[in-house]
Amino acid sequence: MKLKHKINHGWQRPSEPVTDRYQREVDASLRKAEKAWRRAQKAVERAERQAAQHPSPEAIAARGEARRLVLQRLDELRQIEELMHTPTYAPTAVLHRTGRDDRLEVGTYVKPKKKRQPKSPVATRRKP
Repeated sequence: MKLKHKINHGWQRPSEPVTDRYQREVDASLRKAEKAWRRAQKAVERAERQAAQHPSPEAIAARGEARRLVLQRLDELRQIEELMHTPTYAPTAVLHRTGRDDRLEVGTYVKPKKKRQPKSPVATRRKP
């Protein structure tokens, strides 16, 4: 079924003018957010100064533990990356598996010798 309705993709909804009330609300929320951000920055600076002046043994131990965990995780990621980069090509010497499934041997393939058929004890007579 073919749809005959064409959508006008170039049309956009006309923007509404910004009212004074809405602009006041935006300005108030902006001032409030900037004030909270300045308070947070001051708190961070104060905490950094205190930590630099008096590092507590708990903070030192926590920092050491965090450092140890990060280094351990980085080592794990390095090992995983090494596993991902192992070569996938076949080894230069091809190994053939010979033998039965219950007695599996690994070695180089040797072509089996042809077995001779033993002569049959039955004599056949051909008619000329």
